[in-house]
Amino acid sequence: MPKKLKVVVKSLYSHEIRKDVSLENLKSLKLEDAWPFIREEIETEIGSSQLVCIPHITEADLYNVTSLFVPNEKPTNGKMFTPLGELKMNINTAKSDPHYVSWLNESDFQDTSFKFPHESVKITLQDESIKNKVRVIMVGFTRTIIPNDKDLVSNIYLDVDKHKELQGKKSVYMITNVLMAKTIEFRVTRGTSSRIFHLGNASPLVFGLDEFMIGDDGKLISKQPVTIKSKFLHWQRLHPSDQLYIAEKDAESEE
Repeated sequence: MPKKLKVVVKSLYSHEIRKDVSLENLKSLKLEDAWPFIREEIETEIGSSQLVCIPHITEADLYNVTSLFVPNEKPTNGKMFTPLGELKMNINTAKSDPHYVSWLNESDFQDTSFKFPHESVKITLQDESIKNKVRVIMVGFTRTIIPNDKDLVSNIYLDVDKHKELQGKKSVYMITNVLMAKTIEFRVTRGTSSRIFHLGNASPLVFGLDEFMIGDDGKLISKQPVTIKSKFLHWQRLHPSDQLYIAEKDAESEE
């Protein structure tokens, strides 16, 4: 086992973390195989352990502000949650407040007052014993958020008749806060082979959730913040195909 060493380098421009860890289980140079190793570090360094890192960087487009998810009664394609897309695609426009319908269609969620402490963050995980390495460089952080002066409760009706995934559901999970990077460079190394991925277009990295209670007519009747422990909402990190799932209460008590 390599020594567990963490080096942190900070400046006004950049924030760099290097850690010696075991990467023996890094199976390939594929992005989806390397992502689970770096997710927890991103969640800590970018989300300050308050926001959740997206389960799959290759599915980043599912995790935008107002994106909806409903829990499945049993795993579907290995997933315990089904993504429904952004809120504007799931509302009953006839019943919802027209001002909110117009606002959602504009999709202007940019937080212009947000300023991340550093222009860039670089995280490197390395296993010198077998020359495996996973590195990510994130540059240009921005945030999208549902403003405090926008109250979706009582103003938005979901179209439960049109969207069968909503039928019979008492609540829906909605992303209300997303931190993203303008550009992301991802490098995966196994021995003497390496591969570099360049991701752009402001890719989501970490996000926060709210749970909205739904009336029989689709009306959003209340909301409550979601935290990983208090709502038993977890992100499975045990396998490259990790997905959102709800842990059993007895499993939570064992942690």
